[in-house]
Amino acid sequence: MPKPSLPPCALISTRGPAKSQPRDRIAAMNDQTPLNQATRTVPLSALHLSPLNPRQDHDADDIAALAKSLEINGIMQNLNVLENSEGLGVVAGGRRLRALELLTKDGTALENGALIDFDAIPIHVTTDETMARSWAGAEGATQRPLHPAEEIRAYAAMADQGNTPELIAAAFGQTRTHVMRRLKLASLSPSSIDALRRNLISLDVAQVLTLVGAPDRQQDALMLATDRNFNASQLRRQLMEGNVPSDDRRVIFIGLVLYLAEGGTLDEDLFSDQSRLHNADLIDTLFKAKLTKKAEDLQASAGVARVIPIFESYVGYQHFDGMQQLYRDPVDLPEADQARYDRLMEKGGDEIFSEAELAEIDALEERMLGDFDANEYAEATLFINVEHKGTIEVSRPYMERENRNAAGAGDSASPVAPKPPVTQTGIADLRIIQRAAFQTEMLKHPELALDLLAFQLSHDIYSYSGPFNVTVSDQNTPPGSVDNVHLDARLKSGINDLGGDVEAAFQTFQDMGKKHRNTVLSQALVRTMNAPFGSQINLALMTKLGVSPRSIWTPSADNFFKACRAELLDSIWRKLVIQDGEDDSEMQRFGNLKKGEKTKELEALFNDASTQEALLLTRDQIAAIDAWLPDEIAGDAA
Repeated sequence: MPKPSLPPCALISTRGPAKSQPRDRIAAMNDQTPLNQATRTVPLSALHLSPLNPRQDHDADDIAALAKSLEINGIMQNLNVLENSEGLGVVAGGRRLRALELLTKDGTALENGALIDFDAIPIHVTTDETMARSWAGAEGATQRPLHPAEEIRAYAAMADQGNTPELIAAAFGQTRTHVMRRLKLASLSPSSIDALRRNLISLDVAQVLTLVGAPDRQQDALMLATDRNFNASQLRRQLMEGNVPSDDRRVIFIGLVLYLAEGGTLDEDLFSDQSRLHNADLIDTLFKAKLTKKAEDLQASAGVARVIPIFESYVGYQHFDGMQQLYRDPVDLPEADQARYDRLMEKGGDEIFSEAELAEIDALEERMLGDFDANEYAEATLFINVEHKGTIEVSRPYMERENRNAAGAGDSASPVAPKPPVTQTGIADLRIIQRAAFQTEMLKHPELALDLLAFQLSHDIYSYSGPFNVTVSDQNTPPGSVDNVHLDARLKSGINDLGGDVEAAFQTFQDMGKKHRNTVLSQALVRTMNAPFGSQINLALMTKLGVSPRSIWTPSADNFFKACRAELLDSIWRKLVIQDGEDDSEMQRFGNLKKGEKTKELEALFNDASTQEALLLTRDQIAAIDAWLPDEIAGDAA
């Protein structure tokens, strides 16, 4: 392995006693140094960490990494030392001191490492405590870590010389993981690294750019970041379009090994521990095939008529519509088992169940649940799906209502076929075709679509069983205090009970006419609107419409002033009550009040005309009070 090149300024010497320096050399050096400063070498054992050093505590892993760096590079910079009656105290360079002490304790492991003379440690020393304090503060303030782009280039240069990530990490005092991530960034185009160095893109954006293979695509992605100000999240979403992340539930379920074995390709993201899989169709095919096989295996072992794989992440009403859930018939435990269960249940207080006792309780309770009816269970259907974490879920048993009635009638009931004539994949495709045909027809009926949307938004209907797969969340949480806040009743939830006959309820809704439909729809949508501070378009619209929070709100002690610091209360009073040129007596009076008294006076100022009159306020001052808003929302109002 090539030996890493060593910095020319590294202090390299043979181990053993330090050789004495020529007197004329020392004199020449001292001639160029202030009288209260000098540079010399001393044994490591003569040094201690000065109380003036701002870094008294050091991370053990950090010191170990720095020791490795010193082992390779040697001592590249003098330690700054204060010499006084306590001896030689290191005021700047404490990390290097601790790393050198670690090397003397543990020894060095690198065969070709730098040879450090621990009896001749170079120091820059002063007897002036003021100067020493300046050194102590300056090192922490002036130390600048390498820019990420500089790190990338430096690590890449060492890697090109044949150095391993472990050796690079040791040389720079970093972890192997840190070096590996920087080396991953070294694969970026020169223009991308240059953009990072010029701070045109962030490190997060540079990490996302590593997901792009082809240079031309990387340049296009770079332009999105520099010209259109895409942040890392936006850029990742753009690049992920048409691809599947490795934390997708389907990928977790089938596994990367199977995906790659079937010819799938991916880009690894070293920075987010997430890969980008390119073959979405292959993932879908493998997922459906594996889940279908799991369903067939479960059907063979569970003793039920059917196990249906559900390719969505949940089993919903639409899957078991027309079916009835089967329940077990509870049974009484034998007398001895019941007595044992009762004794276990009597344990309490400070007593703790053992693992064996917990297992015994579970087993007894499982027996108490009883069994399913054998005939019904043999004709039952189970549903199997993969939830969002990639694990299999098995539903409770269901049965067609007519089949359950037949099963209870005796042996004359006809058996259910063990397998449906069409595979579940085929059934799923047929349902997709059915949905697409329905959607195509609904494009011709926009008014009906609006009727359905308004009906769903105004009734208690789940998104998976309603006309639309739409979920909205009302943004109508009231403030902590509703004192002096006048909320429109229409902003309260308008959800109505659906009732038993959905078709009749919808017909009644349609009969109320388009005007009612539009009112319900607009109110439902308005209740979901986001606050202007988080929505640029809502903020612009609020300004255009001339909306002010004061139209529904008047500040009071309870709804605002009690949440303010006393200094802010003083500022509000000064701004609204004190006119230019007035003496400070009124402001001094208000400033001397307790906070509770200030909130009451401000409440009266905003809500009581007699208080405004007693303060001899002008019309302009009263108008300013009527329009005043806290700074936190003043910029969001018209």
